[in-house]
Amino acid sequence: MQSWQYIALLGAVIAVAALLLPKGKNEKPGASSNAQMEQLELAFEQFMDNMENEHNDLVKMITTSLNQLKEEDRVKGEALARLEQRNMMLEEQLSKLSQQVAAAEGKLQLLQASPNLSSNAGHRAEAPEAAKDESEVDIPANSIQSRYTELFEMYNSGKSVEAIAKKLGKNKGEIQLIIQLAMQEEKSRYA
Repeated sequence: MQSWQYIALLGAVIAVAALLLPKGKNEKPGASSNAQMEQLELAFEQFMDNMENEHNDLVKMITTSLNQLKEEDRVKGEALARLEQRNMMLEEQLSKLSQQVAAAEGKLQLLQASPNLSSNAGHRAEAPEAAKDESEVDIPANSIQSRYTELFEMYNSGKSVEAIAKKLGKNKGEIQLIIQLAMQEEKSRYA
């Protein structure tokens, strides 16, 4: 019940008590007055018991709600902590991968600037088609190209990195990294 309902109920009990008490001036304030007073006291005690029961029920309900909220908050806090920890791990992995990509790009630039590599590249460019087919067949089983055959088929057929990433459901950066690592692996194989 709300507080205004309690006040209205208390007012009604007082009004009933007021009507019952002064019945008349001629009546003796004896037995009937005592009976009315006992009835009034009984009604008031019942009212107070009802109020106390409702108050206890309300306290139980609020306590239960608070406990549920605390439990939900605890579960959400644990989930948030797990997500933050995973985020930190992913950031560390991203940092390591960025460093590896930077190192691979540096090595690639050094290899491209190397005079031996450019002469080897010229010889390979002048080789007949049969030699190219032979080198494609000669891919080691544990190489990057052998692990990502579909990716390199699309790349060699002229597909863009964005199209490959979309088709394979991977990130554009991941596709670029795989292609760069495969180029580096190939160059190290011919060096």
